[in-house]
Amino acid sequence: MTMREYEERFRSLTPSLHQTFVATQGPDRARRRGRRFWVALALVGVMTMTCKVALHHTQIETSNASQIWQPGIR
Repeated sequence: MTMREYEERFRSLTPSLHQTFVATQGPDRARRRGRRFWVALALVGVMTMTCKVALHHTQIETSNASQIWQPGIR
């Protein structure tokens, strides 16, 4: 038995997991564009939440300070 016959005899008929993933994925460029879109969307979401929290925190501090420093309130 030659090496080639031996290899063909034990070669798997089903594709490997890696081959399956590579076949189902689209072009690399499209994946990068999609990934950039989701990263940008996540960044916008994080920035929006940060601004909302900062604004809320500033409003609480401003209202507390105005209550403390008003002369008629004790």
